[in-house]
Amino acid sequence: MNRYFLLTASFLMMLINYSCQEIQKTEQADFDLQLTQQEKEKGIMSPEILWKFRRMGSICPSPDGSTILFTLTDYNLSDEARRTNIFSISPEGGEAVQLTDEGAGSPSWIMKGEKIAFTSSGALWTMNPDGSGKTKVANLEDFESYSVSPEDDMIYFTRRVKLDQTPNEKHDMPLANMRIIDDLMFRHWNYWHDYSYSHIFIAFFDGVSVTGIKDIMEEQKYESPTAPWFDDSEISWSPDGKKIAYTCKKLTGKDDAVSTNTDIYLHDIDNGSTINLSEENKGFDHYPVFSPDGSKLAWQSQEEDGYESDLERLFIYDFNNQSVSWPSEGWDYNIENIVWTSESDLIYFSSPYLGTTQVFNIDLASCDINQVSKGKYNFSPVEIFEDKIIAGIQSMSMPTEIAVIDQTNGEAKIISSVNSHIFDYITMGETEERYIKTSDGKDLQMWIIYPPGFDPSKKYPALLYCKGGPQGPLGQSWSYRWNYQMMAANGYIVVAPNRRGNSGFRSAWREQISSDYGGKNMQDYLDAIDYMASEPFVDEDRLG
Repeated sequence: MNRYFLLTASFLMMLINYSCQEIQKTEQADFDLQLTQQEKEKGIMSPEILWKFRRMGSICPSPDGSTILFTLTDYNLSDEARRTNIFSISPEGGEAVQLTDEGAGSPSWIMKGEKIAFTSSGALWTMNPDGSGKTKVANLEDFESYSVSPEDDMIYFTRRVKLDQTPNEKHDMPLANMRIIDDLMFRHWNYWHDYSYSHIFIAFFDGVSVTGIKDIMEEQKYESPTAPWFDDSEISWSPDGKKIAYTCKKLTGKDDAVSTNTDIYLHDIDNGSTINLSEENKGFDHYPVFSPDGSKLAWQSQEEDGYESDLERLFIYDFNNQSVSWPSEGWDYNIENIVWTSESDLIYFSSPYLGTTQVFNIDLASCDINQVSKGKYNFSPVEIFEDKIIAGIQSMSMPTEIAVIDQTNGEAKIISSVNSHIFDYITMGETEERYIKTSDGKDLQMWIIYPPGFDPSKKYPALLYCKGGPQGPLGQSWSYRWNYQMMAANGYIVVAPNRRGNSGFRSAWREQISSDYGGKNMQDYLDAIDYMASEPFVDEDRLG
């Protein structure tokens, strides 16, 4: 297979089979997540308790749907330490089983569900579904994400490739600590350009070793996944493992800084060619997902270049006739988290919708869209099994758990309970949805979060929650940065209006804030707090 460039022999020596090794044990910080007696007696949220929540990450059902993997990350605030490990649970619920205990992440099912691949200590490992037989496959130097092909014979992984000189290298000043900035894009959000680029590498994989590594973006000063989030969902294997679809913005300098024209590229592994599938669209194209039969590729697409909050549409490329379609045309809500059914005729997705995030499906023959889930939750679909949907679920009162949604009635059964050590002892404030009329006669949706033990005969101070963005959803989300329940636990009624500019209320509502930041959206805030100040249980002299 001489179509692959082999790395130097010295590096390949690092990729031999490590089947006799164990995950290296490191000195662990003390992760005591139990509440103190004082915290139990007080029974409400506090900053210290917030750090004791276990944070669920990857949710990964087995191919037959019989087992669900997930990760949990714990924090130790005093030691500034964290750890992540892998767990499994039945879709029927019950006790979760911890599969790793020395730090591990990024689990995925391989070998048709007979093995689990995962990362630990900077290496790729495999283990049995019960956590036994942990085997190191390869040290993939400084890799950041990976995915094994559907045929289990190849792997892609991403890592940074240094292609630019640092100021120290340019000017022979090895001790200098500086940046020379003479072009954009030198920083994106909180990510500084570090003279390297995230590239996709492919290699042969046989379950016990990785060989024949090749950079499919060799010498390209572009990134995939894209900055600043580097989300590995921007890369996808074809079902036969012969192609990779990936997201990339192949622009530099000022063009890169001001444009959102990111495209979907298709790389053919056999002949090494790469083509742009979304070249005609000048907005943001990302998150490609192949249909199970391999005949189509779906992705999220925005129309307008430079508008990062534009409507997320569903686009589909048909490999049979080499055409792109827009089946969700007329659907005026963002499409996210695309999941195909096994028959390749339906797509499930989530949309921020009226102050929540719900699951919908679209029939690709008729283009009819139907709501599947319901309730005061944010859902994120992961996989579809017959009449059940495996999804992440969260609310203003609950961090992410795993839910099984019954498609016949939309009811969600929460099957995990990773923070029972906290919820068994503390009380959350009730949340309420209200609609009011704005001063110009529009319907304004808002969430109200009451203090634990709320008594309507008493008076409470109120906080007006002002969301940033300025365009994005304000839904049933749980945050470790600005936590609604933390505010309410301090005795406040929290008022969270979905003012103009927020998504989930059609495009006209979201787009009104453009060129009017400080206008009607600010009046929406004032209308919301004025409305709440008129309630008998709100102290109008204590509004913040």
